[in-house]
Amino acid sequence: MATAGALAVSSAGTSSAAPQSPGTGSGSLDSGSLEGLDPGSLESLGFGSLDLLFGPRPPVQPCNQQTESGGQGVTETRHTLGRNGPTAFTLDYETVNQPDRIQVFYQGRLIQDTGYVGDNINEGTGSVRVVVPPGVQSEVVVTVTGPEDGTVWRYTVRCPD
Repeated sequence: MATAGALAVSSAGTSSAAPQSPGTGSGSLDSGSLEGLDPGSLESLGFGSLDLLFGPRPPVQPCNQQTESGGQGVTETRHTLGRNGPTAFTLDYETVNQPDRIQVFYQGRLIQDTGYVGDNINEGTGSVRVVVPPGVQSEVVVTVTGPEDGTVWRYTVRCPD
């Protein structure tokens, strides 16, 4: 089993990453595996950035600030809520005229999924109440999957009440 002294950490800044499953990591140490551990939980324990072990983390954005379209593909953004779970917040979204999928993850677990929403009829305008279960983190990761070229979307993670 690895100890805190055996882990190499980096103080590198946060950057955008290639598509990956939120809250999961890959890689291992010779004396033990880190598979399935959430980098945010380890960082909150004082390990600093674990980009070397888990890869870069998605960019961070405060709640109540609109996130604009990242285009075709999968876009990940971390949103600070200002408190850990349990809590709840509203996710407002607009996927315009091409279907996009919005998923919300907390501590690596899916807690909300809009499915593919948006077309020329209803333009994917909506909102959903997201219930965050008990936990230690004060942020969620939102992924938007835009499968078609030219997709346009925007959403806002509202601060908890």
